Amino acid sequence: MTPPKTYSAKLFTDQKPDFAYAEVVFNLPLKDVFTYEIPPHFRGIVKKGMRVFVPFGRRRLTGYVIGISNHNEKNIKLKKIEEVPDLEPVISKELLSLTRWIADYYHSSWGEAIKAALPAGLDDTSLDKLYLTEQGITAIIEDKQSTLSTYILQTLHSKKSLTSKQLERCLKKKYSPSSLAKLKRDGLVGTGNKIKRSSLRYEYEKNVHLAKNLPKQQEIEKLLKRSPKQRETYEYICRGPITISVLKKKIPGSSQSIKSLLEKKLIETSTRKNEKGSISLDLYTEWTAESPPQLNKEQDICYKKLKRTIENSIFKPFLLHGITGSGKTEIYLRCIQLVLNLNKSAVMVVPEISLTPQTVERFRKRFGNQVAVLHSGLTQKERFIEWKKIRDEKVSIAVGARSAIFAPFKHLGIIVIDEEHDTSYKQDSCPRYHARDSAIVRAQKQNAVVLLGSATPSLESIKNVEKGKYHYLSLKSRVHNRLLPIVKVINMKQEMDLKKNFSIFSIALKKAISERITRREQIFLFLNRRGTAGYVSCKECSFAFECPHCTVTLTFHGKRNFLLCHYCNFTTRKPEFCAECGGPVIRFSGFGTQKLEEEAKKLFPQARIDRLDRDTVKGRESFESVHRKMNSGEIDILIGTQMITKGHDFPNVTLVGVIYADISLNIPDFRSAERSFQLLTQVAGRAGRGKVPGLVIIQSLLANHYVFDFVKEHDFRGFSEKELALREKLKYPPFTRMVSIEIESVYEQAGEIFANSIMKSLARILKGTNGIEVLGPARAALYQINNRFRRHLILRSYDYRKLHSVLNRLYEIPEYKKSSNPKIKLILDVDPINLM
Repeated sequence: MTPPKTYSAKLFTDQKPDFAYAEVVFNLPLKDVFTYEIPPHFRGIVKKGMRVFVPFGRRRLTGYVIGISNHNEKNIKLKKIEEVPDLEPVISKELLSLTRWIADYYHSSWGEAIKAALPAGLDDTSLDKLYLTEQGITAIIEDKQSTLSTYILQTLHSKKSLTSKQLERCLKKKYSPSSLAKLKRDGLVGTGNKIKRSSLRYEYEKNVHLAKNLPKQQEIEKLLKRSPKQRETYEYICRGPITISVLKKKIPGSSQSIKSLLEKKLIETSTRKNEKGSISLDLYTEWTAESPPQLNKEQDICYKKLKRTIENSIFKPFLLHGITGSGKTEIYLRCIQLVLNLNKSAVMVVPEISLTPQTVERFRKRFGNQVAVLHSGLTQKERFIEWKKIRDEKVSIAVGARSAIFAPFKHLGIIVIDEEHDTSYKQDSCPRYHARDSAIVRAQKQNAVVLLGSATPSLESIKNVEKGKYHYLSLKSRVHNRLLPIVKVINMKQEMDLKKNFSIFSIALKKAISERITRREQIFLFLNRRGTAGYVSCKECSFAFECPHCTVTLTFHGKRNFLLCHYCNFTTRKPEFCAECGGPVIRFSGFGTQKLEEEAKKLFPQARIDRLDRDTVKGRESFESVHRKMNSGEIDILIGTQMITKGHDFPNVTLVGVIYADISLNIPDFRSAERSFQLLTQVAGRAGRGKVPGLVIIQSLLANHYVFDFVKEHDFRGFSEKELALREKLKYPPFTRMVSIEIESVYEQAGEIFANSIMKSLARILKGTNGIEVLGPARAALYQINNRFRRHLILRSYDYRKLHSVLNRLYEIPEYKKSSNPKIKLILDVDPINLM
């Protein structure tokens, strides 16, 4: 085996041979560790934390080295490592330890956890490509195959080679897996393996050089006699190999000459893979740190407690409970500055929704080029550049969403988790880790401080304060002694019954909006639902148009005149007739942000109105554009979903209207009241952040619900006490621990049979075990999503160790191994956030 092009052979042969075997894990749902032989030319090079490219079955995959040794305990002939893409480990020993904890606690494979800690697109991948054999080409001409087989053959003939997924996308409903399998068996379609190289870590240069078998000089002269441009190009190449990009600069307009010289076989090309050098960083060349504001008394008390702990390098989790507008961010900034003064690094984690241009700008103003920003709006290349800046110690601060907890800093001093209650910190795909809890584990290993901040802490964190696991800090007043907004709750049932007002807007909200527009103040209108109509039904037979792939109704989007499923993105044209009875009258019921925008423009034609939701935000630029307009006063009314609830600080916003506050309360989940309180408190906190006091008007059909009583009084303590008492009676977290076992199946009956067999296996495992309760199996609230049927089993216990013991035994049962079938999928979620 020759060394990869990345390194010279000398680099390897000069190294003293070392360990002969590597333990490798993969980004696959396999908990096994695989042993590979390290070839002599790689010995002494391969280290823990490096990536290796190895054969795996019929494929070749990127794996992660988690151990090296000189012993082959399996005593069998081992496959060899083929390539080593890295000069140094891509993941440190400290992060290997963290990913191992994540894999063990959240029951993923170690490889999946490592993959989550690295930037996307870093690994080379192996693809199985389908192609037509000579027999397949003959079959097209003879035209004797079935219709579905003919579609496959013709598509492969026109596209040359495709993966099975690409073929399925091309053919859509005409794709037949059974027809493809038969074509493979009959030898009409072949499969070849192709390596898709990552373009992030390496750059590929195309070089041109003289052909190895050149004709005689007389023949060359004859070939170039009538082509002066080709002669000029050829003579330049005679000086030595050169990249095509450089050649085109040296001889403008030489593209056609290169092509002709290749056809005449006078030159040849080759592609060279080079590791990318230092990345040109987009840094502020001139920057002056802004002066930090004076801390008020409450802020100063909190900061001094944190300062002592940071300076002593003691691991300690703090919960900073501060009302909206109380100056929590300034405490974060002061703590981060202190950490930098101690030559350590800091990670600031915020929910994706809060990672607004304002948040980033505030950090840039204070810390300049010391900040790397990680968010979903970045391309893979941009994200890799930010990650490399951190890894190469070019920066000392990482600001980002959930995955920022894996920032590869060597000397971590503090991890700040802003809005620690936010549900987006829980990953919804494997590994299903919680960023807050994982950050605490990482900080403990590095003797760093963890600072959790929120105006509405999660009940789990409040319980951890009571147990003494977290240290409580409090900010009870807004900065500059500004008042909290006045909150009014409007009963929309009374509005309709007594005042005969059937508008989206209550009379009080209409009046308040008009007054703010007159005074040139700004307004937020919050509605946590997109679209024009929540559902479309028939007036005659009450038939509601549902998604054919999911058990949800379709939402009407008026601007594009279609019905859309918000779960699988299925679309269809607006119906003219009822699909059930053929009736001509269609009723559009409910409303979303699109409808709200239309109504607002009718009622307030003089106002400048904009909307911020997934339908209007197509990229980071449109998000930033809305911010610029709000700051410059070009928007009077901003309508939006959850996107407007966090991370925004506009002093001129004096009115917040919550249009339909019942949406989150009606979700069938034991956390619905907690989430509703958090959401309403957060959106209310956008009002009155300047000199003018704020007003919040909440419209609801359930105005007597206890959540609204606490929201009106800004009474978090009262709400948490009531909610915790209810949870304790009902045996829900934070008093118990839970594990969700979700069964997804293509066929409904197969899913039901499999769920029942898992239940029987659990009954056998739990026989003689006390303290674990099993709920289900039952249909999930969202029973069908994207043509897959979903069932839930819930395990509940006061002792999380018992739950993990059961899950470890679950892996050993035959039924669990059947879940590798692509038509049946079993998903384990430890400490689940979403039970829908």
